[in-house]
Amino acid sequence: MSFATDFECAIDYMDEHLAGEIDFKQVAAKAKCSVYHFQRMFSFLVDLPLSEYIRKRRMTLAAFELQNSDAKVIDIAMKYGYESHSSFTRAFQAVQGVAPSQARREGCCLMAYPKLSFQFKLKGVEAMKYNIKQTSPHKLFGLNPVRVDGWALEKFSEYADLVIEDGSHDATNEAAGFTGGAHAMTADDWKDWDASKVHLLHAISFFDEAGAKHFMYGWECPESGVDERFTVLDLPETTWVVVTADMDDEWDGIKRCYEDLYANWFPTSGYNQAQGRPILEKYDAEKRELWMPIEKK
Repeated sequence: MSFATDFECAIDYMDEHLAGEIDFKQVAAKAKCSVYHFQRMFSFLVDLPLSEYIRKRRMTLAAFELQNSDAKVIDIAMKYGYESHSSFTRAFQAVQGVAPSQARREGCCLMAYPKLSFQFKLKGVEAMKYNIKQTSPHKLFGLNPVRVDGWALEKFSEYADLVIEDGSHDATNEAAGFTGGAHAMTADDWKDWDASKVHLLHAISFFDEAGAKHFMYGWECPESGVDERFTVLDLPETTWVVVTADMDDEWDGIKRCYEDLYANWFPTSGYNQAQGRPILEKYDAEKRELWMPIEKK
């Protein structure tokens, strides 16, 4: 079966179990990957966290039932996995913008989020160049990590400009033993910007124990360590798949790297995305490298 077919089987299973408990091990099994890998892959391909997609689908069906039946609100709440009237009301309002009781009023405008369907373009003319690399245990560090949802590239490009303009880029470079100078290039509305004269930081995406995604710019930690201003991540021995994109196509290049990995490479490679390790994007003036941590299925 193809990746598209496997992925749609997983979507079908979730949709069939919106009323009740969704077994995410079953979801991942239908997509032929781990739960951890499926959640991250879904978030990138759909640009929406898996939990948010499920909530929107459940609140869509709940709205239909409120408008088309006399069922009690608490019964509908429990049907879709909410144990109290208040928790269901908060979820319903977050999606629909109105309370469940208002949904039954004539003329009430509600939102309907359809089940996902995917359209895949035929690909294969251009080969994806990749390397498998191993790294020994080491540390990464960065300044002022932010929590982010989804993979909208605009958010990351805005943050990239911000850390240069507020001096964080220079401070991180100096802590790693490099020279600064990035901030000074932005003084005249970025007219003096020259990426070839700057040590460009790694973009580091990492996940906390609850699965929330965080993002920062940083480097490998120097042997002397860094001061308490910085967030430090400990990496065990790690296997990576490394994909390269040219720098001359702005952000689309790195986005295609993610798309190629999740939609084309992972389904046939025998690997999953490795849990508990960050994703790295490494830059220089000519290219970007996407470092994705991997483990055998």
